Parts: sequence; structure tokens; C-alpha cells
Amino acid sequence: MANGKQRVTDIITTNDIRSWTPRDTIIISAGTGTGKSYFVKNSLYQYAKENNKKILFLIHRSNCVSQFQSEIERDGKTDVIDILTYQKIEHNILHYNQHKNYKEYAYIVCDEFHYFISDANFNNTTDISFKEIMSQNCTKILMSATGEDVERYLSSTTRRRIRRYKLSPNYEHVSALTFFSQDEDIDYLAETIISKHEKAIIFIQSAEKAYKLFKKFSEHSLFNCSKNNSKHYKYVDEEKIKTMLEKECFEENLLITTSCLDAGTNIVDEKVKYIIADITDIGSLIQCLGRKRSQSKDDTVSFYIKTINNQRLSGLKQSINKDIEMAEFLRKHSTQELINKYPRQIDSSRIIYDDTKLNNQKNMSTKKINDMMLTKKKSNIKLYNALMSVEYGYCKHLAEYLGFKDKDGHYTYKTLSKDHSLSSFLQKYVDDKIVMLQLKDRKPLIDKLNVRSENRKQLKSIDSLNAALSEMELPYKVVQFMTNRLIEGKNKKFKQAWKIERTNT
Repeated sequence: MANGKQRVTDIITTNDIRSWTPRDTIIISAGTGTGKSYFVKNSLYQYAKENNKKILFLIHRSNCVSQFQSEIERDGKTDVIDILTYQKIEHNILHYNQHKNYKEYAYIVCDEFHYFISDANFNNTTDISFKEIMSQNCTKILMSATGEDVERYLSSTTRRRIRRYKLSPNYEHVSALTFFSQDEDIDYLAETIISKHEKAIIFIQSAEKAYKLFKKFSEHSLFNCSKNNSKHYKYVDEEKIKTMLEKECFEENLLITTSCLDAGTNIVDEKVKYIIADITDIGSLIQCLGRKRSQSKDDTVSFYIKTINNQRLSGLKQSINKDIEMAEFLRKHSTQELINKYPRQIDSSRIIYDDTKLNNQKNMSTKKINDMMLTKKKSNIKLYNALMSVEYGYCKHLAEYLGFKDKDGHYTYKTLSKDHSLSSFLQKYVDDKIVMLQLKDRKPLIDKLNVRSENRKQLKSIDSLNAALSEMELPYKVVQFMTNRLIEGKNKKFKQAWKIERTNT
């Protein structure tokens, strides 16, 4: 962002690079747009080239590889920098026991190194690349805006010297932070953005939900999900996504994507005024919020985040406790004791895996714990406990992180108060062209609006219902009219039929 924000090259000098040794692990904690990749491609590249050294740059998303590769090819820097994905390392070791020759590299750069633990939510092989990389005799440079979990794990397990460089997160370009609670709120926001001819990036954790949203707004949206999703990736327009990655912008009003776009991808477009996120993992959420790169102080964006209340946090915590039960037992017991304790039970969380080795010409299998997965699970439990200790803890935690807490301690975020599930309910009457509601058809509508008098009696008159709709600022009204209908061969008159109409307000 062109507002004088401090960059990585401001805090890491050539003298710093010169002082690094092969036993050092360098951790660069800095938000998006602070020049982490720029530092590698320029400052580190220049020093390495002058000293006849090489750099291995590791990336965690395949859709970022071609983008970064084309940049270093364009700039003529392939003589020093090689690019590889973490997943490639994992695949080669897991399936072929093939280990790369790292001796030629003086530096291994782990871009978005939160990958090791954050992706352990769904990828049970991140520990393979982590162990492989950390065992190498070279300077490791770990870069991320959300790498705290990995950093804590390293601090407690490694004897290597850790040197830290940190830039505080800066969200000056965020004009507003709003929390919502219902899926229907996303539909409402999408409709509003399209009607205003603006743009938004919508992150949804579930590919199924993301695709359903895309189907509703297909004329105005672009859909994206992971290539590994066999059910939904066929709906991804690969050419449009490729163009988006190259140009760092999209033509449609809405980019609807899963968190596969959570890091390493930049969107540079002043028309993108909103980022909407339905993402459970906070680290991944923060990464998603950083995809829009603002170019000036006037290039602002509004964040809309689906909240998680304390009841759901409690449910998530209980689910995690169940996931880690067998792994926690194995920490203190042998493989045989685990089998005896949990006969014929499979660890559905996949934290425990079978490590098979050839010993005296016999295959010997031992149960082992995936430390990355277990660390992620336990970190989430600790976080959820902290969030549940205060009212609206999830909202307050994110608001403070994103800078929406003033110097007097007041939170400045907003919440969507309208009932957009009601809006969707009413719109269905319009979309389905239900042109007449008889007396017997009105109960679902009356119960949904649920207008009550002071003595809690349910009000059913058309005036009461319309007064409630007006007060809620919903663009619908109940219209009473007279009509004739041919029913069972007879012309029947309805003097007080109802229908739902959408207003222009």
C-alpha cells in the first residue's frame, strides 16, 4: 500500500543477511503487502548472487508457483532461485522415499510457513516436509503473517538459534468491520454489491456452499476451489482463473472461492470494496482478508465476517477433544497399549499414523503421532477457551487484531441486525410466483414474521405484518386484492386474497 507503511527491507539489511549462519532459523512475521517476497527476490537474491550461493523458495499453493516462476524468469533470476512446493517434497518422500539434494542451497525460504500447522487441519502430510526442511544444514527463512503456532512449536522443540524480525499488522485500508451470523446474510450482501455495480471477494470454507452460492449468482460471479476437489473443480473456469492470477483482478462482481486462495494471491483492483468470509480457522481467515492489495489511502475495503458464538465454539472444542483422545493416550503409552485400549478403532482424525520399517527382513509397524496435526488441534482448544471466557469473544478478538478497538477500549465493529433469512423466505414467494395466499396458506408467513402485541398475542392482520416489514426495512409488502379463480371447473371469487410483492425501496 502506497502510504509509507514499513516494509521488510526496512528492518532486514545486508548486514543482517551477512550475519546469518547455517544453524540459524530466521522468522519474518509480517502482514500482506509488506514486501516479504520482494525481499527474497531482491535483497536476498543480490547477496546470494554476489557470494555464489543459491536459494530454494518453497510455496504452499500450486496456483502461486507459475506466477512466481514467471516473475523470476522475467527478471532473469533463475540462476540463483529455485521454486518448489511443500506438497512436492511430501509426495516424493511418501511415495518414492525420494529426498532432494539440498546441499546446493545456502538458504531455504519457507513462504507462508503457517502452512505446516494450518493446513494440518486437512492435510496429514505437512509434517513430512517440515521435518525434511528443518533437518537441513542451511539457513532457514520462515515468512508469514500468521505463523505463531509454528513459531511456538519451533521454540519448544529445536536447539537451533531463532532470529526474529517482526512488523506489526496494519489494516489502515479497512474502512469497516461487520459481523454477520446467517448464511442468508451472504446472499443479501451479494445482491447489494451486484446492484451497486461493485466487486467483492467471498471466501467460503465449504466448497459445496461456495458452489451453491455461485449457482445463485452465476451471471455475476467467478467460482474457484482446489483442484483436489473432484466434485466441484469441474465448475472452475480455468482460463478465467489463470487470467485473474496473471492480471491480479477479475471482471465479475463476485469472486466466490474457498480458502485455496488464502495466501500468495494478490487482487489489485479498486473496485473490490468488500471481502466477505465464512471461514472457521482464524489463521486462514486472516490470510483471506489479506488478498486485496490496496494501492492508496483511498483504496479501502470493508470486511464482513461470519461470527462464531460461544455455543458453537464449545461444540468445536468438544469435537477437537474427541479427535485428540487417542493421540493423547499414545503420547504416554505403547502401540500395543493403544490397540488394547481402542481395539479395532480407527483414528478418524488421522493424527495417528502407521510408520512401517523393515527390521531384520520383517515389516515392523509402529503407531506414531503427527505433531503438526496435534499441535494445531491443541492450539485451537487454547484459543477457543480464551474466546469463550468473554461475551462475544470471537468478535472482540478479531476486532482488536484488525484495529477496531479505540484507545478508550471501545470496540468499533458493527453487526448485521436485519433478519436476512426472513428476506430469503419472502423472496421465495416472489421467485416461485405464488400469486395468491388463501386464508389456509397464510400461517407459515404469519409464523415467520411472528409479530406480537404487548401482551405477547400473535398479530395476524395485514397492517400489522406490513408495519413489521417496514420497521425491519425489508423491501417487501403483503398486498390484499380481489381475484377470481377457476377451481374444479367452477369460477370462485376471492375478495381478500393476499400476495407478496417486492417494493422498490
